Amino acid sequence: MVNRLELTWTLITVALITGVAAYSTILLYHIDALPAHPDEYVDVIGHQWFWEFCYPVNGTCFNTTYDAATNTQSGGAFWAAPGSTVQINVTAADVVHSFNIPGLGVRIDAIPGRVNTFAFTVPNVAAGTQYLIQCTEFCGTYHGTMRAFLVVT
Repeated sequence: MVNRLELTWTLITVALITGVAAYSTILLYHIDALPAHPDEYVDVIGHQWFWEFCYPVNGTCFNTTYDAATNTQSGGAFWAAPGSTVQINVTAADVVHSFNIPGLGVRIDAIPGRVNTFAFTVPNVAAGTQYLIQCTEFCGTYHGTMRAFLVVT
């Protein structure tokens, strides 16, 4: 004969797991959903060993070169306005890279032949604030210098 206590604990466990599964499914759907009208689109292309940022609105692209000795970059940056919603379309030209902005919780893989899309909101901070961008997928000899900055304009 079935013990009522065992049956009760089993049903409670099944209900909890079902609730967590349903909530996780809904949460994953909303996390992956892209905004209908982001404020800006930026195409990000990973190269060995630099990032290229292209702005389709005005047709410009900038390569970013990082100097580890001075912690500075030259050649361009990823620019975004405070409070704006930015959609990034990330790919790679050669090997697998990982586009990561740790200060904003943004991380997405850059894979050759595939475009991964992600949207995030830039915090409302003072103009000139910079967030480190780095590759977090080992991509070769100069992987450690594959850095750039998101500059709030």
